[in-house]
Amino acid sequence: MTRQKKGRNVQQEIKVGKKDASLERRLVELAWTDPTFAELLQKHPRQALTSIGVEVSPETEIDVRQQRRDTLYFVIPPLAGPAENPDKVINQMDLWQSGDLFCWIMPQALKLELLRMRESFRRNNQ
Repeated sequence: MTRQKKGRNVQQEIKVGKKDASLERRLVELAWTDPTFAELLQKHPRQALTSIGVEVSPETEIDVRQQRRDTLYFVIPPLAGPAENPDKVINQMDLWQSGDLFCWIMPQALKLELLRMRESFRRNNQ
């Protein structure tokens, strides 16, 4: 893929090799290089993930957004419910902040689902 950068052409190699790519890298590369896959990913993300060997739990919702250069995105986490047991660690939505940088950290169940999805991608693309 060739991209213009500061008035000159810059050649970029895109490795879409099954063994070399992480799940996230593979998704980005396919979305950039395969218009049919990109459209499927936007309209039917579960089907797109399945097509590259990712197993997604039926109860997990998938929402894929292709970022635009002219748009700033805010993802608002769900409001945590009241704690049933204040002595127990609650895996709700955590906020991590350091100086001017902050990010939302997903709930524990979704962290585990993402790990399962990555593992299924590796297993099915060996």
